[in-house]
Amino acid sequence: MKICEKSACSFPNWYPIFKSVTFLAEYISIPDEVLQYLKDDGVTIPREALIEKVKSTYIDDITYTDWDSEGEDDDEVTLPTFPVFSNQLRNIMKKFGGSVFVKLNWSAPTDAAWIATNNCLKCSNLQDIYLLLKSSDKISQDLDAKYNKIPSKYFIVLKKWEDIHPGSEFRCFVSDKQLIAITQRDTAEFHRHIIQSKCDIINDINTLFYGKIKDRFVLSNYSFDVVWNPLSIKIVDFNVFISPEIDTYLFSIGELQEMQYEEGISPEFRYIGEEVGIQPVNLGRHFGMPKEFSEISADKSRSLIELLQTQVQIQGNEEDEL
Repeated sequence: MKICEKSACSFPNWYPIFKSVTFLAEYISIPDEVLQYLKDDGVTIPREALIEKVKSTYIDDITYTDWDSEGEDDDEVTLPTFPVFSNQLRNIMKKFGGSVFVKLNWSAPTDAAWIATNNCLKCSNLQDIYLLLKSSDKISQDLDAKYNKIPSKYFIVLKKWEDIHPGSEFRCFVSDKQLIAITQRDTAEFHRHIIQSKCDIINDINTLFYGKIKDRFVLSNYSFDVVWNPLSIKIVDFNVFISPEIDTYLFSIGELQEMQYEEGISPEFRYIGEEVGIQPVNLGRHFGMPKEFSEISADKSRSLIELLQTQVQIQGNEEDEL
């Protein structure tokens, strides 16, 4: 993967061109002090992002109080604070009706949804935004110089939240400026409407690609994601054609590398065609959750997650009392 290829897929580089056919969004440059905070180890939340103060909570009949373990000196508790930057995020959320989807230039924290206060990627407060960004391995990799060698600024992207049916998401692959493949993204479930609307899905993606994307996107080989329904189709994101970080879903990397465009036949469309043989759960929903959490009961897992969230929520208690 060349640096210029990944740079072309950075959200601020493509969004202004395709604004009319994607989701409403705004992006802001990440200040150096916030960038360092995101890179630092540990999950701490800025003072202004704490949504409530909790002195004690009861989980599975165990009382967790005070959180002042082993007499730790309150003077050592120092919370980060970025009032100007946090206020920018808050204003965008307000502008978008109170709820947003958050990502960086390239990646979204889809692997960290389990830790958010609502257990999904819908952010309705600053705490969810910071929790998701600080807990995501995908975000950490974007920020790690070993993986990301692009000499560019980092941005936080906030998209206006829209409820999206998982069966409406598709990944499309372009080779030599030709659309060669389309795959269902939710590969753990059978969605009957995909079979019923197969021709419409292919036709609408073809129309979007050849009418709006092909001659406007700078790369010759890349992938892009769309959300389709009978009334509209929207671009979600652009990414490189193939890389270790890109999920090819129902295609193998080898298949895509060898695939050639065929007039009147391409793109090849793959989807789950029957309920037999598919995975019983959507593993993507659990991606990034600690192994120990996924191996215990749902109720216990939920309690542990709530416990972690509570620990974050009460970080500011001691300092506020000083």
